[in-house]
Amino acid sequence: MSSTPTLRDFLIAAGVAIVVAVAIRVFRARSASRRQRPPHVHDVLMKQAEAYASESPFLDHICRQYRTSGHLSDRQAKTVAKALARLEAAKSPPP
Repeated sequence: MSSTPTLRDFLIAAGVAIVVAVAIRVFRARSASRRQRPPHVHDVLMKQAEAYASESPFLDHICRQYRTSGHLSDRQAKTVAKALARLEAAKSPPP
């Protein structure tokens, strides 16, 4: 048998090259869209929560959860805001 490539071999190689090229373009487009996402509604709140995470196990847990999923429900956000208000009130001396 001869070891010269046939037309079939060329067509297979071209098909594989096209599939790989399309996969690369899709991957790049998806990763670019992830980098350009607008800031989440709760980003500012979670930045404040990270400052107090060492003082509260609850805030530490929520911060880790937010870093993992990038999402926080409205109910969780209200609870975090209440916890932050309590911690800030405890830090500031009464007038």
